[in-house]
Amino acid sequence: MAIKHKLKSANWVPGSVTLREFETQAGTPGEASVVAETQVGRPLQLRDDEDSELRLVLPAHEHRTTNGSADDQETFELDHNLLECPTTESFVLYEDGAVVDPDSIDYDANAFDYTSAGTETDLDVFYVPRDPASVEIRKTAPGAGGKVNQTLKEAQTAILHTRDQAQQEIRFGFDRTPLQPYVPRKFRLQVVVDAPYTVAFEAPERANGTPRANNALLSLPRLQTEARIEGLGAAVKQDMIGVRG
Repeated sequence: MAIKHKLKSANWVPGSVTLREFETQAGTPGEASVVAETQVGRPLQLRDDEDSELRLVLPAHEHRTTNGSADDQETFELDHNLLECPTTESFVLYEDGAVVDPDSIDYDANAFDYTSAGTETDLDVFYVPRDPASVEIRKTAPGAGGKVNQTLKEAQTAILHTRDQAQQEIRFGFDRTPLQPYVPRKFRLQVVVDAPYTVAFEAPERANGTPRANNALLSLPRLQTEARIEGLGAAVKQDMIGVRG
C-alpha cells in the first residue's frame, strides 16, 4: 500500500504539541540556537487549517540583584526594548524564585521599579522584547548528526510578538510537498532562535524555587495517530533530502 493511502486510512486525533513536551535550554545571543526540542513518540501531522491554533511567543530572560538596603525602591533598566504583547503577559518577575509584582513598569524607558524587603536578592525577569529575532520550527530525522532537517515555519518576532494570535492566526503555510507536515516516530521537532537577547524558558534555581517563563507560548497544532505506518520514516526522510532547508 502506498504511503499516501496508509496516511489516509490511519485514525488521526487532533491536539497540540505543547511546551511541557519539549526539552528546553537557553539560547546564545547573536547566533542560531536550538531552544526547544522534542522527540516524537507517535506519527504526527502538523495542522495548517484555518481552525488550527499555532501559538509562539519567546520571552527574553535577564537577571538582576537588589542592593544591600532593605525596603529600598530601585529602578532596573532592561538591556532590550520592552513590548506590550497582546497575546501573553509582557512581563513576569521573580524574586529568589518566587513570583512577585513590580512597583511599576515603564515601557517607554524599558525599565521597572521594585522594592525588596530583603537584601542582595535575585531578580529574574522574563519579558517580551521588541527587538527583532528570527524563529525557525523544523523537523530533524534521526541519525546523520541532525544534518537531515527541514524547515516547517520561519517567522520574525516583529510579527509573532506584536500580533494578537487569537485574532490574527499564525499558520505554518506548508507549500512544498504533501509529506512536509508529517513528523514520523523518532523524528525531532526543534525550535531555533537567532536573537540579540537570551531566550530562556527558565532560570537557574534560586533560594525559593526555579523561575519559569510563564508568559512563554509554544503550542503546535497537530493530528496524531497510534498506528505504526510502515515506511513513513524512510519516505519523509527522502522527501526532506529532496527539499532541504
